[in-house]
Amino acid sequence: MHAPRRHRQEGLIREALYIFLGIAIVMAVLLDGVAIFTVQQDARDDATDAASEARQEYVETGSVDQARAAAARHVEANDAEMLGFTAARPAGDSAIQFTVTVQHHAETYVFKYLKYVPGLDTWVEDMQNPTITRSTE
Repeated sequence: MHAPRRHRQEGLIREALYIFLGIAIVMAVLLDGVAIFTVQQDARDDATDAASEARQEYVETGSVDQARAAAARHVEANDAEMLGFTAARPAGDSAIQFTVTVQHHAETYVFKYLKYVPGLDTWVEDMQNPTITRSTE
């Protein structure tokens, strides 16, 4: 008489474990999605803000080198990497235009393992390490 009851309990525990595992996987995927979305937005914001910082520093000092340093400080303070910086005077314009390229990195739980799927490695790297270029206007 005890055997059928124990058998039902084993099924209940197994089903509860499967439900918990399913919820854990869904939560990890959702957290990865939020992390990737957030890092994309952070890269855009940091590139725009770094270009603005460079312009402001140039207005105050008149030095492109100090403008580059101000942009680099801003990017570094936000845990990103500045991949490029240019200062150019567009044709017919008296103001210098600053262009900053920034790269961020997203830490993910599950998404990073998609790089082992053939053909997805480059896409996964691009999504986890967005590179954004923004200019002052």
